[in-house]
Amino acid sequence: MSENIKPRYEVHKLDGKRPRRFAMPKTDKDGKLLGGFVYEDKEVDAGWMVYFPSGASVHIWTKEELERQGFTKQPSLINMETGDDVGQVSDTSLKSKSEQVSNRSRSSKVAQT
Repeated sequence: MSENIKPRYEVHKLDGKRPRRFAMPKTDKDGKLLGGFVYEDKEVDAGWMVYFPSGASVHIWTKEELERQGFTKQPSLINMETGDDVGQVSDTSLKSKSEQVSNRSRSSKVAQT
């Protein structure tokens, strides 16, 4: 039986800027709270998207929030069938692993000729 092993999450930096709505409490000219909010849209850094193996995702606006939630750490691997933690993701990317395999294949063909 093959195990369905996936990283617990993936983090991707979004490019550019995005509008973000900020809410500030309504106050009078003396700073006394009046109740309710005033909304202001500002252009801010686009932030990060965090993707989960279940298909869910979450948008994180700031580096501080990304760190607070633990998404700056290397994700562990989980068995999707049991939910068990099965260790750390290797530092080698899937792309570089693929290139290593391709290079080995080419070098073995060259050695045979």
